Formats: sequence, C-alpha cells, structure tokens
Amino acid sequence: MIDVCANSGWLSSAITCMHLLQMVMQGLWCDRDSSLRMLPCMTEDLVSSLNRRGILKVPQLLDVPFATLQALTDNSTASRLQQELQYFPRMRVQLKVQRRDSDGDEGLRLNIRLERSNSGHRTSRAFVPRFPKVKDEAWWLVLGSSSTAELHALKRVSFSDRLLTHLDIPSTANLKGMKVILVSDCYIGFEQEYNIEEFA
Repeated sequence: MIDVCANSGWLSSAITCMHLLQMVMQGLWCDRDSSLRMLPCMTEDLVSSLNRRGILKVPQLLDVPFATLQALTDNSTASRLQQELQYFPRMRVQLKVQRRDSDGDEGLRLNIRLERSNSGHRTSRAFVPRFPKVKDEAWWLVLGSSSTAELHALKRVSFSDRLLTHLDIPSTANLKGMKVILVSDCYIGFEQEYNIEEFA
C-alpha cells in the first residue's frame, strides 16, 4: 500500500477510499493481510517463504519462474499458483508532459498510455474469487502533490488491451513533488507511482 504523503489531505483521502474498495473486492485487509492472499491457493507457510525471499506482493510474484515456484512448494500447488497468476494484469505505463494552449489557457497536459503486457490476459474480467458478483477491472489515474497533499486530477478508466488518455495539469501547480499514481479498483498492491518531473 502506498504511503502517499505524511500530511492528511485530499490526495491521501482519495487513495484511502480506493484501498477500501480493493479490500471489499478481495475480502482482505490492506494493512493486516498479505496481498499474496488474493491467490486462493496461498497458505501462511507459502506467504512466509515468499516474504523471506523478498516477495511481498502479487506483482513481484508474476516474474517468478515456474521452476522457483516448484522449489518453494509441491508441483500441484506450483501449477495452481501459475494458473491463478495468469488472471492478474501486467500493466505498462508510458507518460509524456506536453504544453497545451486551448482557449487562451496555457498549461500542461500529461499524456498517458496504458497497456497490458501479458499476452495471456485478454479479458477485463477481474479476479475476485471472494466477491459474490462478476466484476470488470478498472483503474484510477490520480494526479497529486505529495508535498502539499493536493489532489489535482482524478480519472477512472477501464480497457481490455490498451488505452490512450490524458490529465490536465493546473497552470498554478508546481511539478516538483507532483505524482501520477495508477491504482487498481480491485487488486491490492498493484499501485504504480511516477514523478511527473521526470517526464516533463
């Protein structure tokens, strides 16, 4: 779970609400349960074993080779793990800040390209085995400042393969300390955070 800023403010409040929805979807506590427990075949022993190897979240587990999974557990559990991991998306994010001039209002625009990089995941259906209804994946794009705790923009998007979208950066905003955060509406530990200054 991302600790967005030390100060309380609109940015941290928005992220907290998103984490609340993730907890409802997964039937887990963000601050008490390991996000690895989103996988139904995960046991406490396996969680402990993975944690000792520095694997704390499902996105880290996506890159673990099958042979390593077999070494950590038995063949049957390793196969189930690999099968369940295929339901989770691998997200690739590309960002670019450009100047905009519309109706005499100069400012900056953050262009965002989101793409699923795992070829086996071709559906937007969410993997929420503890939730009683069918759920499609959706994502929040959150633009805010970690230094002032201000929330500048918020957009909810859903897509099955790739998406091009943008967020307008207020002309009064300072890029220093400004971040864009990609937050899943159903998966715990899938947040990606980027400093805007690096893409200006």
